[in-house]
Amino acid sequence: MIISAQSSGSHSTNSGSWTPIPGLAIELPRGVNDNVLLILNVPNPYATGNNFPGGTFGIEVNGSMLAPVAVFTYNESAPQSSGRIPTTLTALAPLSQSGEQKVVAVWQGVRGSTVIIDSPATLSAIVA
Repeated sequence: MIISAQSSGSHSTNSGSWTPIPGLAIELPRGVNDNVLLILNVPNPYATGNNFPGGTFGIEVNGSMLAPVAVFTYNESAPQSSGRIPTTLTALAPLSQSGEQKVVAVWQGVRGSTVIIDSPATLSAIVA
């Protein structure tokens, strides 16, 4: 089974703490001895700032942050143009026996930068 959500429009954050990415939340079904592969695909993000800007992406399950994160930063302290940095994160999580689980894609800026997505991003779950 595949469960997926897709963002639309332009979104940005300059938060230094985890913030939900608008439109990227899904509900996982109850499961027994099953795992789920979670995939966050952000194909065209970019960041602005003057201290090696970048963005960090993660996945929360029922409010708990999963250990894997994906990060991009620029090689220049103040890039003259903001190139696109395709970013994909995968993580494995067990399904809960006690009920549905809410999965939310989250992000934050690196060193005070603003992270922007202006093309569709997806959060998908493949239940095995």
